[in-house]
Amino acid sequence: MVKIKSDIEGFQATRPVLTMGMFDGVHKGHLALLTSLIQKAKQINGESVVLTFWPHPRIVLSQEPEKLRLLTTLEEKTRLLSEAGIDHIIILPFTKEFSALSAQEFIQKYLAGKIGISHLIAGYNHRFGHGGISRPELEKLAEQHHFGLDFYGPVTIGGVKPSSTTIRRYISDGDVWEASGFLGRFYSIKGRIVGGKRLGRKLGYPTANIRMDESIKLIPHDGVYACKVHLLGKNYGGMLNVGGRPTIDGDNSEKSMEVHIFNFHREVYAEEIRVEFIMRTRPEIKFSNIDALKERLRKDEEEVNAILREKGIIRSL
Repeated sequence: MVKIKSDIEGFQATRPVLTMGMFDGVHKGHLALLTSLIQKAKQINGESVVLTFWPHPRIVLSQEPEKLRLLTTLEEKTRLLSEAGIDHIIILPFTKEFSALSAQEFIQKYLAGKIGISHLIAGYNHRFGHGGISRPELEKLAEQHHFGLDFYGPVTIGGVKPSSTTIRRYISDGDVWEASGFLGRFYSIKGRIVGGKRLGRKLGYPTANIRMDESIKLIPHDGVYACKVHLLGKNYGGMLNVGGRPTIDGDNSEKSMEVHIFNFHREVYAEEIRVEFIMRTRPEIKFSNIDALKERLRKDEEEVNAILREKGIIRSL
């Protein structure tokens, strides 16, 4: 059972083998590094430790925080790290004072002083400490503080290095299927069902309007998506629209996220819902009239059902 701490004081672990970073998305590159971490811990009869930070440094340092959107909330990141089989997760509060520490001060105070590190596995491009630190400098500090050091990566998938930045770009463009190849899972969003204008019902396609739990979470590009819906302990197929309602409300309609759930006929409000984005089927379109919109929705339903069957997401719809 993983042990999670948000306070580093009194931390105890047997021969800690540690890696650190933001781990936004906990993608395939991260998972490969975590596998190496766990293997190293077993080799030296130690315990694996992930040191991560919250909130994101850009928020604390006021580096355009309004533009920052993340692949994982803190809750999601912690769950994914736990599922990877890590022994300890330390969520270190990121503050301005903390950001001013040099790499040497950070190692001396935290890694050696409070954690008692035995071995550090650093990502090939990971930089830490105020002003960063070079590989030779880090090797020297590891020798001074008597801990082992390995550099891991880079991992490539189809010749591309998986990175949180690359995955964010794919999702921002609506390429959620491509993003899933780097994540190792489908991108998902969790929220609550809230009341809407009930326009979908009038069109023959009632929808659940989703209010996200975290405003910092990245929303895929506007358009229609095939998705998998987790609601009330069951899984359903669905088609989800991100964007406004230009045909009904005009070009300046308020942006929303609503999903038509296949084979689901209950009215539910305030329930938790999670949707996994499988594939984008089309961009948002302004139709000439309501009948044209209804006809397109029928085609959307056919296309989404075909995708869900082809990808083996939902066996029977």
